[in-house]
Amino acid sequence: MNYAIKPEVLREFCAKACEKFGYSPEYAAITAEVLTESEMMGTHSHGTKNLVNYIRKGLAGGIRIDADIRILKEGPAWALMDADASIGMVPAYRSMELAIKKAAQCGIAIVNVKNGTHYGASGYYACMAAKRGMVGISISNTEPNMCIPGGRGREIGNSPFSIAFPQKSGDPLYLDIALSAVAALKIEQAKKEGRTIPDTWIVDKDGFPSTSPEAFFDGGAAQPMAAHKGYGLSMAVEILTGVMSGGAILHEMTSWCWDLPTPNKVSYSSVAIDISKFMDLPTFEDRLQEYIDSIHSTPLRKGSARILVPGELETARYKNALESGILLPSDVAENLLALSELAGLELNLEKRTECDESSGDACI
Repeated sequence: MNYAIKPEVLREFCAKACEKFGYSPEYAAITAEVLTESEMMGTHSHGTKNLVNYIRKGLAGGIRIDADIRILKEGPAWALMDADASIGMVPAYRSMELAIKKAAQCGIAIVNVKNGTHYGASGYYACMAAKRGMVGISISNTEPNMCIPGGRGREIGNSPFSIAFPQKSGDPLYLDIALSAVAALKIEQAKKEGRTIPDTWIVDKDGFPSTSPEAFFDGGAAQPMAAHKGYGLSMAVEILTGVMSGGAILHEMTSWCWDLPTPNKVSYSSVAIDISKFMDLPTFEDRLQEYIDSIHSTPLRKGSARILVPGELETARYKNALESGILLPSDVAENLLALSELAGLELNLEKRTECDESSGDACI
């Protein structure tokens, strides 16, 4: 069974829930906006589903409700911020806003953030820049949850990565991925349902591929996507974020969702590139459209309906959510109802029978 809710209703509920537990109106509004927009894109694993655990983490001490997010040092095209263990959406949002502002002056800018917590869907922040006519890049390190090829145990993070470009239509073309072969939540779901999994998803405690989801929770680890390629990219993201910001790296970080009392200590990087410094924006958008049209015209193999470019499916979901409401999978609805009970706020969800085939890459 799926459920539906209007975007504005969900946004208001999430903001009120945050304020109920002591978050400022500004922090509550930003958090609600990021999570609701992610939900509208169909990124359910990184949307409002997680808010109840963010609230619980705040109550347990792992998130600072009254965090003092501040700039530690900055120059014309760069800055370093301290998130002070704030709820993750706020410093990530502010860092991209600052990167956009600086890029408008310098052409390109990077803002690093340390001492952060889980910031949700990285694609949201990259798209912030794309909606301003810029290229946006958002990356984050994470606590170790992947193996190193040839090794055993959880030794590296799956490092979310997103990049977004402005299109003529106004809808960003964007890629939002983590560098593991699969998300931890999918492994956990397979365990709950008693299913086996592909042997490319995880390794067991001895470092060998396993089809048993239980092996992941018994000392196993996720596999990097594309083996050494995902491993190398994960290292690059961690160097740009945790190492370069002076923040936590590797086992200095803890899980945002499975260790509620302890601050997460992840780091982010927000990068903005002002296209107008290279060519006028309409020219870029025309050239990009020509490129996309060429991709769309790719000959189809038998059984294929159409070719999609990154972000196209998410944009379609977003527009459908504006018209017909957000279709929520049952697990998202359950967590929102749990938050409703915890906060003492009413939440009315409409039952729907449609199947939502979208899925996200969760609990990173």
